[in-house]
Amino acid sequence: MTTVVSQHVARNARKFPSRVALIDEHRSMSYAELDASANRLAHFLLARGIAPGDKVAILAKSSLRWVVAMLATAAVRATCVPVNYRLTTAEILGNLEDAECRFVFATAELAEQHLAGRIDIPIALLDGGPGPDSYDTILGRATDTPPPSSPSDDDLALIMFTGGTTGRSKGVMLRSRQVFWNTVHEALDTGMDEFSNTVLATPLHHAAALNCWLLPHLYLGARSTILGDYSADRMVEMIDRHGGTNGFTPPSMARELCLAARDEPARMRTFRSWYVGGGVLSGKDREEMHRLVPGMKIFYQYGLTEAGVIVTVLKEEDYHLAPDSIGRPFLNFEVRIAAPDMSDAKTGEEGEILVRGPSVMEGYFKRRDATRDAFHDGWLRTGDAGAMDAGGFVYFRDRIKDMVKTGGLNVYSQEVERAMQRHPKIREVGIIGLPSDRWGEEVTAVVVLRDGQAASTDELIAFAKHHLAGYKAPKKVIFVDYADMPINYSGKIMKRELRTWIAARYRGSAT
Repeated sequence: MTTVVSQHVARNARKFPSRVALIDEHRSMSYAELDASANRLAHFLLARGIAPGDKVAILAKSSLRWVVAMLATAAVRATCVPVNYRLTTAEILGNLEDAECRFVFATAELAEQHLAGRIDIPIALLDGGPGPDSYDTILGRATDTPPPSSPSDDDLALIMFTGGTTGRSKGVMLRSRQVFWNTVHEALDTGMDEFSNTVLATPLHHAAALNCWLLPHLYLGARSTILGDYSADRMVEMIDRHGGTNGFTPPSMARELCLAARDEPARMRTFRSWYVGGGVLSGKDREEMHRLVPGMKIFYQYGLTEAGVIVTVLKEEDYHLAPDSIGRPFLNFEVRIAAPDMSDAKTGEEGEILVRGPSVMEGYFKRRDATRDAFHDGWLRTGDAGAMDAGGFVYFRDRIKDMVKTGGLNVYSQEVERAMQRHPKIREVGIIGLPSDRWGEEVTAVVVLRDGQAASTDELIAFAKHHLAGYKAPKKVIFVDYADMPINYSGKIMKRELRTWIAARYRGSAT
């Protein structure tokens, strides 16, 4: 049995030739069509001299053609390098250079905006056009027979760049077998099957959308419905029109979806599994999601690109056992909590979350020092603070670098966010530390209120103190509009940008 995704698609093309594999806003594609298109594009890559181990970048919004390019790259044993098209030109060029890319698939607009005249790398356009290296021309002249290559479990399948929140982003190396283990874990531990239809609302260059939802569905012979540009209204429309059964949203997007479908909940009647991760999901959020889609199961997940991706899941059936946890480790995964000296922390004691499993990355591409620092005795260091209870449930506290140190005490921003999310008037909240002569750092809540709601600083601080130790409660509340909250393409509040913006806005006001 192969672990290579292009071979999974080829098998399903033989097994389910007419079954729909992919849908986007423009068309649908069967497994037979998907396999044939990938083979044609693979022959084109071979003709352009792409060899096993070469790096092929994709710079484009999510689409059926994005998936075809990824499969073609796998079929010739090259390495796919998904690039975040929302980055600056300098960052995109940095990714291409760092990954040593030899070829780029791009859309005409993004190629003109970021690549034209700046790189000496061949480019093929994924959105048609008259040129010899445009998608329609390539597929019109190439054969759809499988390329003469034998993909291997040890092929370097992906180089996925991290967000670069602590400096220049690093390329995470994932081999085919590592990607496959995540595929198996996700499918088995969350009940996916061949009749599932995932609605992909976050971009495919993001590890969650690609590794955790697209690839498992291609493996199972299931269906994936792709949004090129996310909006809550568009996601509801795609679920309704195409019978979406599952999808991933960070908590902020889950709240948007609840608002978008509130007046017409029947449009989400086919939704069976709602995957959530990347932020705090409050009990209030869960109630609204269940009210919108009765009988639907919520899978609250934790992971990181370096782990390949998902590590733990809080299943619907386990929620009552550990409602504030991020669940238990996936099948074949291990989690331990390390004290500062890297010894095992005691049950319930806080420390760094370390993980070990068959989907954990090979390392960072051409970054030996960073790779060495990322591991301890075979365990991946996540850089996240957490704890584990006697039942094996893991509790995420915070990114260690996001802790607020106030008055000599550590405050975990996510703990405060979780408490404040219980307030019925709060839509979004980000906790940061602002410089303070008195406290060192001052716990500060940046709050977006729900539409039509009003609240005072005193009200929200009093609410926080009712649910938290006094030193953890915010000393300052800053109200902002939802449009001004720095939320990225994957629905996460970007803490670094939030700190920078708020610090500049309130410079000189420390107490």
